[in-house]
Amino acid sequence: MPDSVALWVRRAALIGMVAGCLGAQPPAGGPGAPPPGGRGGRGGGGGGLLAQAGAADKQVVDEEAAERGKKIYAAECVNCHGNSARGGQNGPDLVRSLVVLHDRYGSELGPILKKGHPLQSGAPSANLNSTQVQELSHFLHARVGDTLRTSPLFHAQNVLTGDAKAGEAWFNGAGKCSQCHSVTADLKGIGAKYDPVDMQQKFLFPKPAFGRGGRGAKQTMVTVTPPSGPAVTGVLDKIDDFNVSLRDKDGEYHGWTRTPQLKVKVDDPFQAHADLLERISDKNMHDITAYLETLK
Repeated sequence: MPDSVALWVRRAALIGMVAGCLGAQPPAGGPGAPPPGGRGGRGGGGGGLLAQAGAADKQVVDEEAAERGKKIYAAECVNCHGNSARGGQNGPDLVRSLVVLHDRYGSELGPILKKGHPLQSGAPSANLNSTQVQELSHFLHARVGDTLRTSPLFHAQNVLTGDAKAGEAWFNGAGKCSQCHSVTADLKGIGAKYDPVDMQQKFLFPKPAFGRGGRGAKQTMVTVTPPSGPAVTGVLDKIDDFNVSLRDKDGEYHGWTRTPQLKVKVDDPFQAHADLLERISDKNMHDITAYLETLK
């Protein structure tokens, strides 16, 4: 075997052994800690783009940590927030809580508990250590996952529990729905087109899943104005704190690194619905569903 080939083989073998040793190490931060680039647990191992999301945009539930968090929840939280964290007479629904939905591995829960929050044992909530907060976070995110339609535990409930008259008033008033929609135009007959569960999902999350826009679907547009040169407008491809890209009317790709001098204007036709999630209550949601159901 030539010396160069033999050297290459030895290097490949060494790299393989190092990779194997590194792969056998426990995750940084211990059990239940956020995975460094994170796949696994609930949502890991396939199941589409959302299931492949990493720690930066979706908490990957550690089942064992969630089980430990369940014991903490039972000891300190269940009397107020209920057996399934859906709320009770003395505490709000944590499954729909923005704090929980925004939380990643205790990032939002930790500061609240450290500041001080009543626990049923009477102990100071600041006494919960970071590991316990992460375990509680895993338990609550597991409960959120159980409400998703992809969960094996999910079964559709009767969502027609609202007041149609109150829904109509909110549609035309505080909800500001009538500023963009009309019951005699785009929403005409919607109650006959969809079952109540699907209809509720569509007005809460109307944006099509990635790659499912279809011909004629509303698209998010963006206009980028560089420090020198003309502005470019097109369909938004990707945007984050560092980069922005689009495809113009001819399908040509354009991309920029974001700087203070680069002006970016995004026109999202679904932004009003995204903003709605921050202020709509359970009652509003069910009232609107009951109202839309009458439009047949």
